[in-house]
Amino acid sequence: MTAKIVRTCFAGFLGTLVVTCLATFGSPRLMGGPADIAMVIARPLGGSWLAGMATYVLIGTVVLPLLYLALLSRRWFTSPAVRGATWGVTLWIVSQAVVVPLTGGGLFSSALGGLPVVTDSLIGHLAYGLVLGIFAGKPNERVFTLRHMRIRKPRLRRAA
Repeated sequence: MTAKIVRTCFAGFLGTLVVTCLATFGSPRLMGGPADIAMVIARPLGGSWLAGMATYVLIGTVVLPLLYLALLSRRWFTSPAVRGATWGVTLWIVSQAVVVPLTGGGLFSSALGGLPVVTDSLIGHLAYGLVLGIFAGKPNERVFTLRHMRIRKPRLRRAA
């Protein structure tokens, strides 16, 4: 169990790294400027960018992966990619319906720029979920198939 927790937290760290790269390099193409996730988190914490970044990394590396492990990982008998994508969409819906309105961004980022911001957020959450799901999955699990169990074909016997 400890190895699974460590693997899942490492996968969360990788997912956080991917989202940070997307926000820095991908967001300017979609939104016209980089998304500073740490500053958005820092506002309720008193404005310290460093505190916002530490909170962002802690949430992405520990909190969300452990929630994924507890809520979704064991209950779905699908591939790791499907579980991860489902987790990413779930996080996106929660962020756009609860977290963003609490920070003053409006429901589904209506006060922050609307569709480009929502799309950017969806891409980031999907990327995070896919990386988390794929890397947190068991090493012998099939990554991109929808079937859980392997179908074994009977072997043909040679006539002697």
